[in-house]
Amino acid sequence: MDRELLYRFFNGTASESERISIREWAEAAPENMRELLNERKLYTAIILTGEKESFESHKKTGWYRRIDFIHIGRYAAVFICAVLLTWFASNPKDTTVSSVSQIDVPLGQYMNLTLADGTTVYLNSGTTFRYPTAFTGKVRQVEIDGEGFFQVTHQEKDIPFVVKTSKGDVRVLGTKFNVEAYAERDRFVTSLLEGKVEVVTAIGSLMLNPNEKATLVDGSLKKESLSDRGSYSWTGGIIDFNNIRFGDLMSEFEKIYGVRIIIENPELEDNFCLGKFRRIDGLDYALRVLQVDIPFEFRQDFETQTFYIN
Repeated sequence: MDRELLYRFFNGTASESERISIREWAEAAPENMRELLNERKLYTAIILTGEKESFESHKKTGWYRRIDFIHIGRYAAVFICAVLLTWFASNPKDTTVSSVSQIDVPLGQYMNLTLADGTTVYLNSGTTFRYPTAFTGKVRQVEIDGEGFFQVTHQEKDIPFVVKTSKGDVRVLGTKFNVEAYAERDRFVTSLLEGKVEVVTAIGSLMLNPNEKATLVDGSLKKESLSDRGSYSWTGGIIDFNNIRFGDLMSEFEKIYGVRIIIENPELEDNFCLGKFRRIDGLDYALRVLQVDIPFEFRQDFETQTFYIN
């Protein structure tokens, strides 16, 4: 498969016919899927190390073929699973100050890492995550600006695990939960799937039991039942939504794919949507499927990576 076409597929500039062609090619034979995974691995390693411009200027010289080995060795072991974008990394693109490391997840990507205590963390698109290289003291504390799904390891001494955000903290002992708290957005939601957590903000605190979520709304911290776990399937490369407003779904797509979406017809925003997509299928594919139930047209400005919907 032509590498230029594959890289257009990875960065979202491939046409719909090209995307279909690549998907059909990848599913036709195991060796094709392996080639796709290897190229995706190389492309994402380049993005993570901030050398995309160098790659573009040198990819025809053969230099870029060596990046895969150079940077995987430098930034620890990175593995790509079948959904292409899930990373198992010890510290890719870490910037270490004392004993604290930082990960910045590029727009349109997501990552997976294991902390020193065995806790597994999934980080969504556009998320900044800070964590200690080793946990010491009476608390295990990390910081997040964005969205993360945590599977916290229980410790015999019951050392609390604290996730700090700009809007509040989540305190746990051993559990599975999702936190969404982007600093530039008003939305703050903590959803508990297993175990028990305490959500602490400047205006109060709430204790959550399994299948409950806490939301910060108009200055108030509210608790409600968690009716749909599908919205957390993003950790497996799946976009799953149930009865969500079209306008809100487009906001989610902006975060997931790292693009800008402008809805030119405001009447579309209050339509409710239901569906499930593989993240790798791309935004234009998702929009075409949505067109079956909702009458709209869309166009893309490739230079500004903006989608216009009317």
